[in-house]
Amino acid sequence: MSTGAAKGAVGPGSITTFTPPKDARGWATVGAVLDVTVTGGTSGGYTVSCSSPTSATSTLNYRAGQTASNLTVPCVSAGKVHIHNSAGHVQLIAELQGLYTNEQRERATTGSPSPAGRSWRPRPPVSSTPARAWARPRSRWARTGTLTVKLTKVPAGATAALVNLTGVAPTANTYLTAYGDGALPTVSNDNLTAGQTRPVLAVVPIGADGSLRIHNAHGSVDVVADLEGYYG
Repeated sequence: MSTGAAKGAVGPGSITTFTPPKDARGWATVGAVLDVTVTGGTSGGYTVSCSSPTSATSTLNYRAGQTASNLTVPCVSAGKVHIHNSAGHVQLIAELQGLYTNEQRERATTGSPSPAGRSWRPRPPVSSTPARAWARPRSRWARTGTLTVKLTKVPAGATAALVNLTGVAPTANTYLTAYGDGALPTVSNDNLTAGQTRPVLAVVPIGADGSLRIHNAHGSVDVVADLEGYYG
């Protein structure tokens, strides 16, 4: 896992527990935004991301050998999050995307004059891509391996966007990685087999130029990014 837990495949019925980082401003953490990926499972199964290891609602379902991912927002209880694996042995990756704090409640109690976090601004889904944008892999077409999507419907100062990201009919097994600025992250948002169409929800930092970047790893694929809301 990318969250600091022990490395290696998790087993059937296992519960992986980790402690999200504390908020730098001192607010108590009440929720975490995680991008959870599984790969190489020895059987089909599901994972549950939750505040309690006894929760029975799945957040990610997978088949044997499949690479699959999903965005999940588990509550944080006693400073911890639990990820339960139902069956088989599987490689588990959990990438922290953000934290929810009780900043508003504590501000009311302490009388703090300035907001610490970013508020959520939902909006009706609107396409952030003109129609469909064609993304090709960095290894073959370096200039077009990463698609840049300008968020024209998001005001300046917004820090992250909630995007419904869809990969359509790739020519090879591939994965899409969405990010803001800087180096390409080593995690995936959408994992696709050749010919598959699959949407996923992703929380993506917004770059300094007001854009998102979507990288395609292999083959060619149509990419659709629909804006659901933003933090700002």
